[in-house]
Amino acid sequence: MLEGFQQGILTSTSLMVNMPGFDHAVSLMKQYPDLLHVGIHLVTTVQYSIVKGLKTLTDENDHFYRDPQIIEKSDQSELDLEYQAQMDKFLATGLHPDHIDFHVCTTPKQLKAAMKLAQKYNLPMRAQTQEIEAILAQNGIRYAPCHIPDFYDHGTVEMLLKLLNRSLKEQRESVEFALHPAYVDQTLLELSSYNIQRAKELATLMDPRVMGFIQEHSIEFIHFGNI
Repeated sequence: MLEGFQQGILTSTSLMVNMPGFDHAVSLMKQYPDLLHVGIHLVTTVQYSIVKGLKTLTDENDHFYRDPQIIEKSDQSELDLEYQAQMDKFLATGLHPDHIDFHVCTTPKQLKAAMKLAQKYNLPMRAQTQEIEAILAQNGIRYAPCHIPDFYDHGTVEMLLKLLNRSLKEQRESVEFALHPAYVDQTLLELSSYNIQRAKELATLMDPRVMGFIQEHSIEFIHFGNI
C-alpha cells in the first residue's frame, strides 16, 4: 500500500488497531507523516476486542462474532466502550486519525457509536450510502460523498476506467473509491478471504493506463483531511 501512496494513486487509508500489523503500520505512519493520511477502521467482526470481558459483542475468548445481526442486538454501551478503546489505542501512538470508517458492515448501532466519536473528535466519516450521508448531514458530521464499492472483487484496469468515466459523465464533484490494495503474505492469507484480489487491485492501480486517464481528465486527488 505504501507504494501506492508514493506513486500518488492512493490518498487515504485506515488502521485496524486490533490487528497483528498495528505496530508496523504505526512505524510507517511516523516515518511518512506527510504522505500517509490514515483514519481509524472501527472493528467489531474480526480478531479480538480491545476491551476484555464484553458480554454481547464477543465470545468467552474476547473474539468478535462475524455477524451484523449480533452487533445490532448487542448492548449499545458495550459498542460505545469498545469503539472508544480503539480510538484511545490509536491516539496513544501520538498520532491522530483523519477520518472514521468501518470494517465489513455498518449497522445502525455501529453508526450511532461512531457518530459519537466523530462529534467528539471533529472527524469526517465514510458514508457508504445516500441514507448514511443524510444522517451524517443532519448531525453536522462531515463525510466523503458518493462512495463507490463496485471495484470490490472486480479489480481490473477496465473496471476502474469504467467507474472513473461514469463518474465524469455524472459530473460528480467528488467520489470515494473503496479499494483494498496490498501485497499478499501468509498473515493476510490466514486472516482474510479477500487476499489474492488485493494484489490484483494494487497491480491495477499501478497500471500506467490508470494514471494516464486521471491526468488526461485533470482529476484532482484529495484525502479525508481536505473534507
